[in-house]
Amino acid sequence: MKLILENWRKYLNEEPAAFHGAGMSPVQMRVDSCDFEEWDEEHGYADEQWETGEKGCPQFSNDMGISSDHPDIQQAIEFLDNVKPSRLIAFSRGGAIAFAALERSNHSPPVTFVAPAWKRGWVSDLSPVEWLYDRGVIIHGTADDKVPLAHSAELSLATGMDLYVFDGLGHVNILKHKTNPTAGKLLSQEEKEELVNRENETSV
Repeated sequence: MKLILENWRKYLNEEPAAFHGAGMSPVQMRVDSCDFEEWDEEHGYADEQWETGEKGCPQFSNDMGISSDHPDIQQAIEFLDNVKPSRLIAFSRGGAIAFAALERSNHSPPVTFVAPAWKRGWVSDLSPVEWLYDRGVIIHGTADDKVPLAHSAELSLATGMDLYVFDGLGHVNILKHKTNPTAGKLLSQEEKEELVNRENETSV
């Protein structure tokens, strides 16, 4: 029975894929579908890997301020359109990449945005927040010192995606909840508005 389920899973694309953050590799996201054997240096993935149904998530750069024609964005679009993952986990810089790619991709999976750095300048020409992708959930730790929790609150308010908060977790250890986002506390509209207002007051 287990073998039958594993075979069906290949056709149903039930395994999640991941877009990693800056300074990471795909395998550090600890998602099965990001396992790989060999990367092609020019393209960032094994030649013809995705077209033949092999696993392996994109290997992004750490470039800042990239535009929609950057290889990272193009690679993310190609990955989404060819692999068609049933679910995507987008962490930090990978969250900004995901927003830029999903805007132009033909495949729209539900996404768990983990401390998404959509407002940190990683991608220079993202659409206004009201137009950003809204099929998914957001999770964030209260002790994140890299991406303000208020940024996720603002994103949640604008897109309608639920925001689940994990008390005491930082920017990286929040990843242990990437496949179980609803284990956190669901913030109310009022709590999110308070976070955004507080952030705006301190930035003045």
